[in-house]
Amino acid sequence: MGSFFVIGNKPCNNNYGDRRITELLNRTASNAMESLFDEALQERYPTIHEKVMMYLPMDQICFAELSKEEFNLAIKEIQACIDSRKEPGGPQSYQKRVWEAEIEPLIRQDERYQQ
Repeated sequence: MGSFFVIGNKPCNNNYGDRRITELLNRTASNAMESLFDEALQERYPTIHEKVMMYLPMDQICFAELSKEEFNLAIKEIQACIDSRKEPGGPQSYQKRVWEAEIEPLIRQDERYQQ
């Protein structure tokens, strides 16, 4: 099994469906995201990193606890970390693929997201 990613909520649009944005990734993909988030956030933004990884012992990575400012800063820093890699090798290339294919599309749906 992998980790369950809790991104946040879709904007309210007057329908009564589920607004939560979540994704379950396999162990390989979730480990790759965990390493990416550690690299991008742990040293410079330990409070944000702690909030994102707070539920990791329960196999959950959660952006839902972040304020709008923290959420957008985290996304900016993760993207900057990916973009800073000159010639990403195997694991880094895999991190980028998982981020772009699985997590980033969900991030863009969150009501806090700002381009």
